[in-house]
Amino acid sequence: MWLYQLSQRDWSLNNYRLDIWEGERWEWEIGRMAGSETDPLPGDAVAFFYAPAGCPEPGFYGWAVILLWVGEGDKRRFYFRPVAPSDRLKMCPWWDEDAKKIAKQVRGEVPRGTLWRVPDELVSAIGSGIARWLRGERRHESAAATATTPGASGG
Repeated sequence: MWLYQLSQRDWSLNNYRLDIWEGERWEWEIGRMAGSETDPLPGDAVAFFYAPAGCPEPGFYGWAVILLWVGEGDKRRFYFRPVAPSDRLKMCPWWDEDAKKIAKQVRGEVPRGTLWRVPDELVSAIGSGIARWLRGERRHESAAATATTPGASGG
């Protein structure tokens, strides 16, 4: 799984809400990549995240399946198709303590960037966090707090 960070400054929340719909095919460029020596593959999942800096409603706004990755020198882009529950998340983004901790763990010491590889131990935390959020459930103990920080174990 991958995390694609959006910026309110570069693409407003309202534009995202208007443009991105489940089932449509999209193509976006990739700026700075972090957390992986490999490129995304077709079939990989990608979660879309608005960073809190300068954003009135930060959080996880949806996810998609990567259809194609194209790398041409410094120009990289990927094709993707948003999947459920992206249409719902864009109106009610996941942003609770779990989401904050997971985003911080994925982005690590480099919170500015476009695309990060999500460590395996956080993949299920993202899916279950989104599911809980959309069901209206809140947890007292964070799954993100018990996950290890990438790089903390030396690997």
